[in-house]
Amino acid sequence: MSPLSAALLALLAAATPPPQSGGEGQAEASAAPRRYLVERVVLEGLSRTPESLVRRYLLVGQGDLLDEERVLLSRLRLAQRGWFSRVETRLERGSERGRVVLIFKFTERNTLLVSDLALGATAPQPIYGGFGLSQQSLLGMGMELSGAFVYGGKPPGLDAPDRFSLRGSFFDPDLRVGRMPPVILGLTVLWIHGEEFACVDPECSGYEGNYAGAPRLRYSRAGGEISFGIRPAPFERLIAGFRYERLGATAATGGPFIRPGASSLCALTGLYERDTRNDLFFPTEGSRLLGQITFGSRAFGGDYEYSRYLLQLETDFGMPRGHALRLSATAGAVQGEAPFFDRFYAADHAYFSIGPALGRALELNFSTDSRYDALLLVGGAEWGIPLWQDGAFFHRGYLALGARALWSAERPRAGRTAASRTPLSAEAALRLDTPVGMFNVSLGYALDVFL
Repeated sequence: MSPLSAALLALLAAATPPPQSGGEGQAEASAAPRRYLVERVVLEGLSRTPESLVRRYLLVGQGDLLDEERVLLSRLRLAQRGWFSRVETRLERGSERGRVVLIFKFTERNTLLVSDLALGATAPQPIYGGFGLSQQSLLGMGMELSGAFVYGGKPPGLDAPDRFSLRGSFFDPDLRVGRMPPVILGLTVLWIHGEEFACVDPECSGYEGNYAGAPRLRYSRAGGEISFGIRPAPFERLIAGFRYERLGATAATGGPFIRPGASSLCALTGLYERDTRNDLFFPTEGSRLLGQITFGSRAFGGDYEYSRYLLQLETDFGMPRGHALRLSATAGAVQGEAPFFDRFYAADHAYFSIGPALGRALELNFSTDSRYDALLLVGGAEWGIPLWQDGAFFHRGYLALGARALWSAERPRAGRTAASRTPLSAEAALRLDTPVGMFNVSLGYALDVFL
């Protein structure tokens, strides 16, 4: 039974007079459920977040009949915004019989968060790193502004440009213009100078210890995407966008596909997401469904003709003793002449890879493995064990134990590509919720660096 249900039962018990004898009709009347009117909606614990912004996400208001489901949906919508570490509800008696006061109590969190943190090393790149910041409620208006970078420097032993990735984005999830229904507006920009090896084998074994002589592809990307969307339902969003990138690349025989010289990528994008998880950090119920489509075409002014499809599903279950089970699946496919970075890099989807591949950092690949696939299937499960909550700096923490199976192929009907020497990977990680962001201390990532 939810806390709100318990509070409602307590109010019913206090407000309902004891039954009196008086016939069958009176007994039926006393057994009928009582409907309560919401006299006021009180918001407690707000110091940085404007009340007017919070009330936009409420599905119940003053003068409405009390509906427990709509109260729960309101709480979930606010919890998903990332402004609060906890959202609780309770009921109090109103000014007269049949009226209640609905109270939302918030525990605010810092809205300026560390969104990305990267640090790694590979054989050809002794060290690289970067980080990102995200403002979840810019100027207290609910808009999101974020930026991130990764820097790897010059490739050792080569007179070449520095390798880096810069990305910034602006997102307004609830833009209101006049009397129009609220819409979603987003803008993303990027600038990348990268490098991919073009060796015959993924390990570049013939160049070990002297990677300066290995064949490679140097490339640059500059551009972005503008998107516009609506919310068909409280937990859904439907977004369409246009993406443009100006590309530059040197020729590399046998390397990942991109047109040599200067080229342009122009594509239409579509996204559908439905997210009903009850917590972003440690969900114990709900699910998330994400579908993405990209159509690149010369008809839009670009040089690449392709389509890309991605489907992701996650569902969470509460288990005994506060534990949680998460099941997830991913399926992806690419058709046509997609540039390599719009294909699937399998190491991005595994906990670790036995071999040279290492998950990319902001789309920069610092390993010798440059295999990008057209088909991808991933299935996984993760068991969450809560360790503590209400800590001073580390608010909450839990231990995550997981396993994933991955299958990929370079092209349709080509058979499985061994993304690593085994398609299975496992994880043991400490997940931390702090005032400056959510962090992951991962054994899987540590293994990926050394295996």
